[in-house]
Amino acid sequence: MAAMTGLLLLLWAGVAVGSVVDLQKRIIGGAKCLDSERQYHVILISRKGIMSSLCGGSLVSDQWVLTAAHCWKDEPGWTMKAHVGRSTEAKAEKITDHVIYKDINGEHDIMLVKLACKTKVPPVGLPDCKAHLKIGSEVQLAGHASTDVGPNNARGHVEPLQCAKTDLVDCDVLRQCTENNYPESWRSQKYQHWLCYKREGVDAAPGDSGGGLVFNNRIHGVISFTGDVADYACGEAFASMDVCQYEQWIVKTTHTGFFKGLWSSAKCACVGTERESRNKADRIKV
Repeated sequence: MAAMTGLLLLLWAGVAVGSVVDLQKRIIGGAKCLDSERQYHVILISRKGIMSSLCGGSLVSDQWVLTAAHCWKDEPGWTMKAHVGRSTEAKAEKITDHVIYKDINGEHDIMLVKLACKTKVPPVGLPDCKAHLKIGSEVQLAGHASTDVGPNNARGHVEPLQCAKTDLVDCDVLRQCTENNYPESWRSQKYQHWLCYKREGVDAAPGDSGGGLVFNNRIHGVISFTGDVADYACGEAFASMDVCQYEQWIVKTTHTGFFKGLWSSAKCACVGTERESRNKADRIKV
C-alpha cells in the first residue's frame, strides 16, 4: 500500500477543498443517468458572494433531503439552496432547517435539510435493514462532479447527472489507512457508521458528497469521503454513511412514512425562489 500525504478528501466541491487529487483517474466511470432514474436527486449549492460549493442529496420525503453533514457551511454569510429535479436549471428552493445526527461521541457526517416547499417528486425509499447488503453487492451512485479538469485544474459540475455502478467492499483497509495516517480525522470518524465501495475505474469525486448509494431503488449510503489524497490513494474504497444505522433518526426527524411508500403531494407557495444557472464561480480549484 502506497504511503499517503495530504488530507483525507471530503467529497464536497468548493473553495475550501484543499487536497490535490489525481483527477484523471477519478470518476466516476459512468454515463448519463436514464430519464427514469434518480428523479429524487437534489443538487445543493451553497454561496457566499462569488464563492460556492456543491453537494448532492436525495429526497427522502416530500420536504426533507438526506445529505452529508460536512456540506453545511456553518459560517456567517453562507446560504444553501436546493435544486430538485436533477438540474441546476430547476427552481432554487429555500432551506428552512437542517439537522445533523449527533450522539454522545459527537456529530456524524449525515444530515437532513428541510425544503421550504413540499414537492411532488417521489422520494427514494429507505433500505430494508433486516436484509443487509452483502460484500460484493452492486449499487448505483450518481453526481454532477465533472469528469475532467479545465485550465489550472478548475473543475465544477456537469450536466446531465451521471450514474455509475460500484460494489460494496470491506471497510477494514480504509479504516486502517485513516487510523494510521490521519489521527485527527480518525478521532471524529472512528465512531461513525460507514459502508465502503470500490470498482475498477469508478469513483466518487469532489462535488458528489451527500449523494445516495442506491440498491433496488432504496438508499443504503450517503457519500462522505475517499482515501484518495495528494499523489496517492488507499486504493481500496470510498466511504459512505450507512443509512440503516441512522434509519430511526431519519424517520423521527422527517415524521413521515416514506419508508412504506407514503408521501404527501401537497403544494405551497414559495416567496423568493429563483432560477440559478451555472456560472464561472462554480468552477472551483480542488
